[in-house]
Amino acid sequence: MKILLVEDDEGAAVVLKNILTQQHYTVDLAFDGETGLSFAQMFAYDLVLLDIMLPKLDGLMFCRQLRAQKNDTSILLLTALDSSTSKVIGLDAGADDYVIKPFDTNELLARIRALMRRKTPTRSSTIQAGNVRLDSSSSQVTCNGQLLHLTAKEYALLELFLRNSNRIFTQEMLLDYLWSSEEIPLVNTVRAHIKALRRKLKLAGADDLIETVHRFGYRLKLGLDQVKLPTATEFDSQSTEIDATVVNQYQPKFSSALADIWKRFKPKYSEQVTSLEQNITALLVGTQTEEVAQQAQVEAHMLIGSLASFGLTEASCLSREIEKIFRAGIQQSIAQVQRLSQLVVALRQELERATVLDAPVTVAKRCLWQRFANMKQPRLLIMDNDALLCQQLIEEAALCGIEAFMVPLTDVRDVIAQNTPDVVLLDLHFSNSVESSLQLLAELTSNNLALPVLVFTEVEDFTYRLKVARLGAQIFLHKPVISASVMAAVIQVLQRADVTGAKIMVVDSDSQVLESLRTLLSIWGFELTLLDNPQRFWDTLNSFNPDLLILDTEMSLSGISGIDLCQVVRNDPYWNHLPVLFLSGRKDAQTVNQVFMAGADDYLNKPIVEPELITRILNRLERGRLQ
Repeated sequence: MKILLVEDDEGAAVVLKNILTQQHYTVDLAFDGETGLSFAQMFAYDLVLLDIMLPKLDGLMFCRQLRAQKNDTSILLLTALDSSTSKVIGLDAGADDYVIKPFDTNELLARIRALMRRKTPTRSSTIQAGNVRLDSSSSQVTCNGQLLHLTAKEYALLELFLRNSNRIFTQEMLLDYLWSSEEIPLVNTVRAHIKALRRKLKLAGADDLIETVHRFGYRLKLGLDQVKLPTATEFDSQSTEIDATVVNQYQPKFSSALADIWKRFKPKYSEQVTSLEQNITALLVGTQTEEVAQQAQVEAHMLIGSLASFGLTEASCLSREIEKIFRAGIQQSIAQVQRLSQLVVALRQELERATVLDAPVTVAKRCLWQRFANMKQPRLLIMDNDALLCQQLIEEAALCGIEAFMVPLTDVRDVIAQNTPDVVLLDLHFSNSVESSLQLLAELTSNNLALPVLVFTEVEDFTYRLKVARLGAQIFLHKPVISASVMAAVIQVLQRADVTGAKIMVVDSDSQVLESLRTLLSIWGFELTLLDNPQRFWDTLNSFNPDLLILDTEMSLSGISGIDLCQVVRNDPYWNHLPVLFLSGRKDAQTVNQVFMAGADDYLNKPIVEPELITRILNRLERGRLQ
């Protein structure tokens, strides 16, 4: 598949091109909108990955002009503008989908696959012709079950033939499909790759799979009736499994090549941070102009996506917050300038700290290091009889900043009693029987311990899945599974468990409701601030700094409603992402509609139902942390 990537930040573009190339996509690069549009007009692409803020021609005008020319190439927008208005404008301009920077690489790849499926409904991750099977989710080709070691171009050629089994490709067509505009191959190059591919297929037992059509080109020798494609039902179920598999398997790493790219472009990003520092200094002395403030907003905006491309999630988030303050308009208040000063200092520290990223460390691991930087090291208890896997998991956990250890069955309860772990990984065959392991799981998740537990097993049995879920395990993994995927699941559980220590602010004029919530929520370990006077809302919000806000729709006698308070929160650039949950005695559609129009995340009716409230709170906190 051929992709046109239009991105003005060269560092971010090179990183993204490397990721896409590893997935066997052919990628052309353009660094401004005009050049990108010219490429799209001259060459055939399966997809355009398009930044919105581009020099010479912005992404929205790019979309409009391409669509005006009746070009229906799929367009996926890459944007740091996360407002719903920006998304609507982009889709109205002709884009098919969008991804917000900083984006998760797995999500981007999944959205690319989804767009390709939309264009070609029969497109599947796996396709088989005779005894040859290609699986694009793992980029593997097998013949009679034997793995074939193909070069990137050989793999791309084979996939093109398999997916177009009745089509003849000339050598010129193959050059256009599989070579980027930066490469200048000769026609003989195609012949050489075809010859090498045929030789490898022949040695594996698939002789004459690709045939030469005299004076025309090449095609798959098997007809479409001999190429196994999934049915619609098979494809729907398969595509879901494929995406999950890729998300688990794909681990973008800070290879030495990526470290070299970072070394090249770090001075540029450092200059942008210096520009922000100078701008904030100008604010302090009162010499900043509107033009300079606009430039600072642009610098911060560019840093959001650029730094995220290198896995610097925290630095990207800091840049986003700086951009939002400038976008909202600088009031030159002392509090605002102090906040900007804190943010840019933290941003500089993150940038300097990034010099150690030349080791092969995944983005997910970096996120975990940042998350637990100032916390006690998490402890993982592994209960599995596979010594080799346990050792791999211990080493993988150490890279993530997690202390992992294993104990024999006879010592489990004593170890837990002496030094309780933060999370447990339990194999169902760890005990003498599966039933004994399920009993141990019940003990670990009981009210006495309430430990987060991940279960994994070689047995794929829905009955076990059901029992494990009912006993309170948080994640079920099926063996065989690579250690990196296990650790990703452990990280997810640790993040989920961490929300119970969050800070919650409740505003309700009913003192009885406040006391009821105090009793209910304090048991869960939440830090609470309860407020019955909405007039003190703003000062309390800023001093307490909550992770979640609970409001009532009406505040008696004050003249201020919960809807008013929610709108105040949503209008503030610092607080506008705070999760807001409403508790109300009103059930009419008009009130519910007003609440969500004001920006609420959730709505529950009184009287309070404890399990439902706690579930909603934990879900909102977890989503907030992930964002």
